[in-house]
Amino acid sequence: MRECDAAEAMQRLREKKIGTRPFFWGMHEQPVFHKMGLLKDVSCPVAERLSRRGFYVPSGLALTEDQMKQVVIAVKEVFN
Repeated sequence: MRECDAAEAMQRLREKKIGTRPFFWGMHEQPVFHKMGLLKDVSCPVAERLSRRGFYVPSGLALTEDQMKQVVIAVKEVFN
C-alpha cells in the first residue's frame, strides 16, 4: 500500500466523488480541556499521528452495497 498524507488522500477521494471528514483530535488537544487547565503539557505521539493522518470515509447502515463497493474501489485506487 502506498503512503500519502491525509490531505492528499482526501482530495483524491473527493475527485472520485467520495466524501471524507478529518479524523478526531486527541483528548489532550481538545480546546475545552485546555480552557479548564487540563492536559496542557501532555504528549501522546500515537494519538497525534492518528489525528494528523486519519480521516473518515462514508459508512453506516444507510449505505447500499453498491455505495460501499464504490467507496472500497476508490480507496484502493488512491492507496495502490
